[in-house]
Amino acid sequence: MEKSTREALLDAGLELLGRVGFRGWSMRGVEDEAGVPHGTARHHFANQRGLVLRMVRHLLDGDLPSPGETPHQQTARWLDVEAGRTRARYELIVASFHDDELATELVHGRDRLVAVLCERGLTKADAAQLAAALDGMVLDALLRRLPPESVDPQRIINRFSS
Repeated sequence: MEKSTREALLDAGLELLGRVGFRGWSMRGVEDEAGVPHGTARHHFANQRGLVLRMVRHLLDGDLPSPGETPHQQTARWLDVEAGRTRARYELIVASFHDDELATELVHGRDRLVAVLCERGLTKADAAQLAAALDGMVLDALLRRLPPESVDPQRIINRFSS
Protein backbone atom coordinates (compact mmCIF):
# COMPACT_ATOMS: atom_id res chain seq x y z
CA MET A 1 0.00 0.00 0.00
CA GLU A 2 1.36 3.40 -0.96
CA LYS A 3 1.86 6.02 1.73
CA SER A 4 -0.22 9.16 1.72
CA THR A 5 1.64 12.41 1.16
CA ARG A 6 1.01 13.33 4.79
CA GLU A 7 2.51 10.04 6.05
CA ALA A 8 5.45 10.37 3.65
CA LEU A 9 6.17 13.83 5.07
CA LEU A 10 5.99 12.55 8.65
CA ASP A 11 8.31 9.64 7.92
CA ALA A 12 10.70 11.88 5.99
CA GLY A 13 10.66 14.44 8.79
CA LEU A 14 11.61 11.82 11.36
CA GLU A 15 14.32 10.27 9.20
CA LEU A 16 15.81 13.67 8.43
CA LEU A 17 15.67 14.74 12.08
CA GLY A 18 17.39 11.52 13.12
CA ARG A 19 20.10 12.01 10.53
CA VAL A 20 20.89 15.75 10.82
CA GLY A 21 19.32 16.90 14.12
CA PHE A 22 17.31 20.07 14.59
CA ARG A 23 20.20 22.29 13.50
CA GLY A 24 20.10 20.81 9.99
CA TRP A 25 16.36 20.15 9.86
CA SER A 26 13.86 22.31 7.95
CA MET A 27 10.45 21.99 6.35
CA ARG A 28 12.06 22.40 2.94
CA GLY A 29 14.51 19.62 3.80
CA VAL A 30 11.59 17.40 4.81
CA GLU A 31 9.86 18.09 1.51
CA ASP A 32 13.05 17.28 -0.40
CA GLU A 33 13.47 14.08 1.64
CA ALA A 34 9.87 13.08 0.87
CA GLY A 35 10.21 13.99 -2.81
CA VAL A 36 7.26 16.38 -2.79
CA PRO A 37 6.98 19.96 -4.06
CA HIS A 38 7.97 22.82 -1.77
CA GLY A 39 4.93 24.14 0.10
CA THR A 40 3.41 20.67 0.55
CA ALA A 41 4.34 20.45 4.25
CA ARG A 42 2.81 23.86 4.93
CA HIS A 43 -0.35 22.75 3.11
CA HIS A 44 -0.68 19.65 5.32
CA PHE A 45 0.58 21.00 8.67
CA ALA A 46 0.18 24.82 8.47
CA ASN A 47 3.65 25.52 9.87
CA GLN A 48 6.83 23.97 11.27
CA ARG A 49 5.35 23.63 14.76
CA GLY A 50 2.34 21.75 13.40
CA LEU A 51 4.63 19.39 11.50
CA VAL A 52 6.85 18.73 14.53
CA LEU A 53 3.92 18.03 16.87
CA ARG A 54 2.35 15.67 14.35
CA MET A 55 5.74 13.97 13.84
CA VAL A 56 5.87 13.29 17.59
CA ARG A 57 2.45 11.64 17.54
CA HIS A 58 3.40 9.63 14.45
CA LEU A 59 6.67 8.54 16.04
CA LEU A 60 5.03 7.49 19.29
CA ASP A 61 2.32 5.52 17.48
CA GLY A 62 5.07 3.56 15.71
CA ASP A 63 7.11 3.09 18.89
CA LEU A 64 4.41 0.97 20.52
CA PRO A 65 5.00 -2.78 20.38
CA SER A 66 3.13 -4.64 17.69
CA PRO A 67 0.76 -7.39 18.83
CA GLY A 68 2.92 -10.28 20.01
CA GLU A 69 6.15 -8.26 19.78
CA THR A 70 8.39 -8.82 22.78
CA PRO A 71 10.42 -6.02 24.41
CA HIS A 72 13.53 -7.72 23.00
CA GLN A 73 12.11 -7.57 19.46
CA GLN A 74 10.97 -4.00 20.02
CA THR A 75 14.43 -2.94 21.16
CA ALA A 76 16.02 -4.63 18.15
CA ARG A 77 13.58 -2.81 15.84
CA TRP A 78 14.42 0.54 17.45
CA LEU A 79 18.14 -0.07 16.88
CA ASP A 80 17.93 -1.56 13.40
CA VAL A 81 15.26 -0.66 10.85
CA GLU A 82 14.02 2.29 12.92
CA ALA A 83 17.38 3.67 14.12
CA GLY A 84 16.75 7.00 12.36
CA ARG A 85 13.38 7.36 14.05
CA THR A 86 14.94 6.40 17.37
CA ARG A 87 17.59 9.11 17.02
CA ALA A 88 14.77 11.53 16.15
CA ARG A 89 12.99 10.54 19.39
CA TYR A 90 16.03 11.60 21.40
CA GLU A 91 16.29 14.88 19.47
CA LEU A 92 12.65 15.54 20.34
CA ILE A 93 13.21 14.65 24.00
CA VAL A 94 16.05 17.18 24.25
CA ALA A 95 13.92 19.82 22.50
CA SER A 96 11.09 19.12 24.97
CA PHE A 97 13.23 20.43 27.85
CA HIS A 98 12.34 23.91 26.58
CA ASP A 99 8.88 23.18 25.16
CA ASP A 100 6.06 22.18 27.49
CA GLU A 101 3.68 21.14 24.71
CA LEU A 102 6.29 18.86 23.19
CA ALA A 103 7.06 17.41 26.62
CA THR A 104 3.36 16.72 27.20
CA GLU A 105 3.13 14.81 23.91
CA LEU A 106 6.22 12.74 24.74
CA VAL A 107 4.98 11.94 28.25
CA HIS A 108 1.63 10.90 26.79
CA GLY A 109 3.45 8.53 24.43
CA ARG A 110 5.48 7.07 27.28
CA ASP A 111 2.26 6.55 29.26
CA ARG A 112 0.76 4.67 26.31
CA LEU A 113 3.81 2.36 26.22
CA VAL A 114 3.49 1.76 29.97
CA ALA A 115 -0.21 0.93 29.49
CA VAL A 116 0.66 -1.69 26.85
CA LEU A 117 3.21 -3.27 29.20
CA CYS A 118 0.57 -3.30 31.96
CA GLU A 119 -1.84 -5.07 29.60
CA ARG A 120 0.89 -7.70 29.23
CA GLY A 121 0.91 -8.36 32.98
CA LEU A 122 3.31 -5.88 34.55
CA THR A 123 2.40 -3.56 37.39
CA LYS A 124 2.34 0.12 36.49
CA ALA A 125 5.53 0.77 38.50
CA ASP A 126 7.36 -2.15 36.88
CA ALA A 127 6.14 -1.16 33.41
CA ALA A 128 7.36 2.42 33.89
CA GLN A 129 10.75 1.23 35.13
CA LEU A 130 11.10 -1.29 32.30
CA ALA A 131 10.27 1.37 29.71
CA ALA A 132 12.87 3.71 31.23
CA ALA A 133 15.48 0.95 31.44
CA LEU A 134 14.96 -0.11 27.82
CA ASP A 135 15.05 3.51 26.73
CA GLY A 136 18.38 3.99 28.51
CA MET A 137 19.77 0.82 26.97
CA VAL A 138 18.74 1.95 23.48
CA LEU A 139 20.24 5.42 24.00
CA ASP A 140 23.51 3.89 25.19
CA ALA A 141 23.61 1.57 22.17
CA LEU A 142 23.06 4.50 19.80
CA LEU A 143 25.77 6.56 21.49
CA ARG A 144 28.23 3.67 21.28
CA ARG A 145 27.07 2.84 17.73
CA LEU A 146 26.56 -0.77 18.71
CA PRO A 147 24.99 -3.15 16.21
CA PRO A 148 21.45 -4.19 17.19
CA GLU A 149 22.41 -7.84 17.63
CA SER A 150 24.93 -6.90 20.35
CA VAL A 151 22.23 -5.41 22.57
CA ASP A 152 20.43 -7.99 24.69
CA PRO A 153 17.90 -6.47 27.06
CA GLN A 154 16.86 -9.86 28.41
CA ARG A 155 18.48 -9.40 31.85
CA ILE A 156 16.52 -6.20 32.35
CA ILE A 157 13.34 -7.75 30.98
CA ASN A 158 13.74 -10.77 33.28
CA ARG A 159 13.96 -8.50 36.34
CA PHE A 160 10.51 -7.18 35.57
CA SER A 161 8.92 -10.39 34.32
CA SER A 162 9.62 -12.56 37.35
